[in-house]
Amino acid sequence: MESTSFSIEEITFERLANFRKTTDPLADNAVTAIISSGEVKAVNEVLKRLFSNDGFEEVIFSDLPPALTTVLTQYIESSRTLPLWIEPTKIAKGEELFGKYGPEIFMLLNVSSLPMCYTCAKGAQVLFETGRLLSHNKDIDPLARRLMETAQMVLNVLSAGGLSPTGKGVVTIQKVRLIHASIRHYLKSGQFNDQPWDVETYGEPINQEDLAGTLMSFGPVILAGLKRLGIHLNNDEMDAYMHCWKVVGFLMGIDTRLLPNSFEEGYTLATRILQHQATESEAGNELTKSCIRFISSIIPGSSFDEVPGYLMNYFLGEFSDASGKDLSKYIGLNSSADVKDQILLKVARHLLKGLSELEEHTFIARLAESFNRLLLQGIIHHFNGGKEVQFFIPPSLQKNWGLIDDWQNSFTLTPNLFGHRLVVQRKTQKVIK
Repeated sequence: MESTSFSIEEITFERLANFRKTTDPLADNAVTAIISSGEVKAVNEVLKRLFSNDGFEEVIFSDLPPALTTVLTQYIESSRTLPLWIEPTKIAKGEELFGKYGPEIFMLLNVSSLPMCYTCAKGAQVLFETGRLLSHNKDIDPLARRLMETAQMVLNVLSAGGLSPTGKGVVTIQKVRLIHASIRHYLKSGQFNDQPWDVETYGEPINQEDLAGTLMSFGPVILAGLKRLGIHLNNDEMDAYMHCWKVVGFLMGIDTRLLPNSFEEGYTLATRILQHQATESEAGNELTKSCIRFISSIIPGSSFDEVPGYLMNYFLGEFSDASGKDLSKYIGLNSSADVKDQILLKVARHLLKGLSELEEHTFIARLAESFNRLLLQGIIHHFNGGKEVQFFIPPSLQKNWGLIDDWQNSFTLTPNLFGHRLVVQRKTQKVIK
């Protein structure tokens, strides 16, 4: 009898290949039923309303055809059921850890988690081909929107109460599952790029292996990154954080055989998926370039422009060693900085209080202290500056993370130096209350 719980011994390449043939029946069936109704405009309207509402109150679907309302209601009820094994004390501890290290986690999401996903060529192809599928505003870069929506999902899931039965995290996951199912439909039908998705080559779009790999990039990959930043977590904290993401995986419809219980199991699963899927691709290269451009564009000045690629190299290095694959090379990152980059990093070290004498791992940790908050502040400024898309952080977390409100008056730009301007944060900060 086949096991329905996680066992690392059962995670063979053959088993992973089989998981590439399966997706998410609950969400897929809901989207198929909606599309089969012939209400194409209604499908688009459903997705639009899901994007712009925080919950699934009946009123947002009340004027849709009755058949669609029934399908959506059934999906909503089925997909919000929490697992019987959920442990509220671990969820609370995981939320507490996020409350402490949110800026570091957001930085790692962009320079470790997502680049790692881009190294898996077949999964990256989905992201590459659907870059503009759900972008409703031409003024918003598709990749930027995707990064923001990913960051918002993580925040909603790990904020206090996010994984309660009607919490924002649960609602966000329900939306994501429907969006994934819609993407599968459009790709396989050929309606998006005029030719059907090549299932034989790539597997099902957004399949179980790809979902599990992404989940690991949010769980054990983040914990490994925190460790490399010099943040020492005890076993209870790591177990709690992993438990949060195991619950998320369950709610995302991921097969329980792909939901590890511990950091060690998750780390091994992430490594095995990389061994199975990581390879060089144009999609991975382009996604990485876009990610670096976006990060650089939202941080004021240009002193940190080379830092995203530098950090990606650093954090991918651990999993390159573990998997035996050159992950940085697969997504077009240079293994060593050129002379101009070295000059820039020396200047950055000077500004950051004598970091030039430190070992690389210590230098990275100190550099991240400035970079991670600049990145998060930049995301807030970028998306909340009158754009259609908004990025919301609860006031309590804003205060915990020392985020600033007075963006324009909080930084000083130095004269141009070697083609770069240095941005220096002033000492006085206004904390959002």
